[in-house]
Amino acid sequence: MSNGRIITHLLHRIGRRGASLAFIGLLCLVIAASLEFAPAAQRATPGYATLAAIAPLSVWAVAWCATGALCLVQMFVRSDRIAFAVATALLLLYGLVYLLSTFSGENPRGWVGGAVWLAFGGWIALIATWPEAVSVDRLPSAPPTDTTAVVVADAAGVIQSWNPQAATLFGWSTEEAVGRPLTMLMPQRFRDPHSDGLDRVRSTGHSTLAGRIIPLVGLHRDGSEFPMALTVNAWHSDDGIAYTGVIRAVGGSDVDPE
Repeated sequence: MSNGRIITHLLHRIGRRGASLAFIGLLCLVIAASLEFAPAAQRATPGYATLAAIAPLSVWAVAWCATGALCLVQMFVRSDRIAFAVATALLLLYGLVYLLSTFSGENPRGWVGGAVWLAFGGWIALIATWPEAVSVDRLPSAPPTDTTAVVVADAAGVIQSWNPQAATLFGWSTEEAVGRPLTMLMPQRFRDPHSDGLDRVRSTGHSTLAGRIIPLVGLHRDGSEFPMALTVNAWHSDDGIAYTGVIRAVGGSDVDPE
């Protein structure tokens, strides 16, 4: 695999939020190093002296290092809100320290650094609200997207969004489908494993099926079954984990329920 494909695969794996956490994590490690290994002349500057008056610079360095490590670890998992919250809190604390040093007279130009740190903290807080981008038009060997059903559900497996192609595939109109459980789209034998899977994702924050093409059996409104291919993505919304399923009917008479 070429370097370009490796990078593309990695970015697809971690998403925009993960890429942002990678940048934040590396920046935190750089800040930690600048505090721990600052020369004596730099330690005597007003900004560093203000920080040292609150806690030793080595303590600040440990805080930044731990935050950076947390960001770099959580960039690979779906449940990344702790990393964003800790990074935002530390940046806002830094900004407030610089602003207060301006008002106390210890660092007359501390308001400049304070404004920068606060703006950076606000930027990270904004990134934390991003949902993961979900691609519905890159399903390998799939027909054009105007024949692909797309279903969005919340953490409890309740349908939140339903496109016209899904209505055609399953026989339920948008008004009838939205607000009802995903289990209505699957035969009875699949419903308990489906519920167990949702419980597992809610407890771990991670889906092992995300991004994979899964052969399944769908249930039409009239009670007939049909083989289908499902690609599911788990992402974070303001209300918690949500799911987007990209579905297409496939040929064949039998699909292994496992």
